[in-house]
Amino acid sequence: MSEIADVRQEKTYRRGLILGLTIAEVMILLIFVLLMALAASLQKRDQKIAALDNGGASRLVEAIQQAYPDAKDQDEYFKELVRAIEVRKAVEQAGPEAARSSLLADAAVGREIRRAAEREGVNDPAAYAKNLAADANRSKKGEWPPFVSLSEAKGYFFDSGKATLRPEFEQNLKNEVIPMLARNLVDYDVNVIEVIGHTDEVPMVGSSNLDAKLVSASANRFPIRGLQSTDNAGLAMARAVAVVGILRSDPRLKGAAILPLSGAQMIVPVDRMADGTATASDQRRRRIDIRLRRTTSEAIPMARAK
Repeated sequence: MSEIADVRQEKTYRRGLILGLTIAEVMILLIFVLLMALAASLQKRDQKIAALDNGGASRLVEAIQQAYPDAKDQDEYFKELVRAIEVRKAVEQAGPEAARSSLLADAAVGREIRRAAEREGVNDPAAYAKNLAADANRSKKGEWPPFVSLSEAKGYFFDSGKATLRPEFEQNLKNEVIPMLARNLVDYDVNVIEVIGHTDEVPMVGSSNLDAKLVSASANRFPIRGLQSTDNAGLAMARAVAVVGILRSDPRLKGAAILPLSGAQMIVPVDRMADGTATASDQRRRRIDIRLRRTTSEAIPMARAK
């Protein structure tokens, strides 16, 4: 019996061992390891603090102040620093090529905003962008929509003396103009698109087939490139019909009434009557204006009795 008890005691003792150590000894060892790790961490922290104290802290503060001169207090400096760190992490995670592409895309957007601001006569592109964002967030229904002017001076070309659109013109219509018109139809609650052709005052010569073919061309039963005109009024109308054909074929403008009109050589941009003295070629006047409106009720004037 004594031998059996000794064996059991030995088994019990062995159950409390881990790698030959008692539980108490293991706990002491773990505490020692944790203390060593904490000491190493504190040493690194002390080294960083010492580095900052040796001029690093002052340089860091100076750099932050130069980078964010508009910050008013320490909280704002800290927020800007955190944002900068987050941006750097995002760039590092995305990789240099993705970051480069993103920066180039942002730069392109900024360049377009600056150009748009210059066209509108605004000296502050940032304020112009903020105003655009504010306009996008408010309801525009009931307001008069802005018109779109596509002139040769802005890169929108037809073949000389004809109504055929250059490929770049057609591509810009599909990629830029039509999406903008679709948004404005909704934003301003309008349903009529007027496409107005304009020319300069340079006289034309040749033969015309517009009386016979213009309506057919507007219904895609006759090619636009086959239209011929002997005057600016007819050329302006033929070019309007060409643009109308592109707009009508796009499902994004489905439901809108799209109408061709001719301003001929009569209207100088913006909204001024020609006086007949400008006989030179003028790219600004060779253009397509696009205006949006609602369908309106007809006003019938009463005839006066004689």
